[in-house]
Amino acid sequence: MFRYELHMHSREGSRCGQSSIEDMILSYHRLGFAGAAVTNHFLGGNIAVDRALPWEALIEAYSLAYTRGKEFAKTLDFDLLFGIEQGYGKGKEFLAYGFEPSFLTERPFLRDAELSVWAREIHAVGGYLGFAHPFRVRPYITDPDEMPDMTLADGFEGYNMGNSPEENERAVKLLSAPGKVCTAGSDLHTCSFDRAFGVVFPERVTSSEELAKRLKSGNFSLFLGK
Repeated sequence: MFRYELHMHSREGSRCGQSSIEDMILSYHRLGFAGAAVTNHFLGGNIAVDRALPWEALIEAYSLAYTRGKEFAKTLDFDLLFGIEQGYGKGKEFLAYGFEPSFLTERPFLRDAELSVWAREIHAVGGYLGFAHPFRVRPYITDPDEMPDMTLADGFEGYNMGNSPEENERAVKLLSAPGKVCTAGSDLHTCSFDRAFGVVFPERVTSSEELAKRLKSGNFSLFLGK
C-alpha cells in the first residue's frame, strides 16, 4: 500500500509557504509517504510569483517547485506529482491534477478564467478537479456557507488537516454523493510536522495523469494521520 499527500505547499510557489520543496519532500519521506502532489497557490490565490510576468515566464517560475523537486525526489525514490490550488472567487479554491506544467503554458487564457472554463479545460485532458476545504471558515472567505457547484467537479476535499473537525464533517455530510470523490489532504506549508493526511493506493502513482485516473476510479482509502 502506498500513501500520497494531495495538498502541499512550498515557498517556491506559495507566498505563504515557509519551507523549500526539498525540505517538504524529506519530511513526507520520513513519515513513510510514497509521494505527494505539490499544489502551490496559483494566480487566484497567494502565489509567490510576480503576476506581471509574461505568461510562459510566469508558468516556468510557478512550476519551479515541481521541476526542481522532481529531480530531488528521484534520489529518495519518492513520487513528486504536479497539481495546482486555484482560487475562483470569495476566497474559495479548488485542487486539480492530471496534467503537467505545459498544460498551463499552452493556455494563457486561463490567467483570468472563470471556474467553468477551468473545469472544461481540465476535464478535456482527463484531469481531476476537486473543491478544497469547501466549508472552511476564515476571515478571507467571504461566504464560507456557499455550496460549491458540484456539477463542475469530480469530488471534494472532505478531510483537510488545517480544518476543524466540524468543517470537515460538514463537507462530508453535504457533498457526499454517488460519483463524487472524497479525498484527504494536509494543506501543509512548512516541513515541521509529525503527521499528515493523505490517500492510500494499492500501487504506486508515478504521474499526475495517473493520479487523476486513480482518484476518479475511487480505488483508494483515506489516511488521516493515524
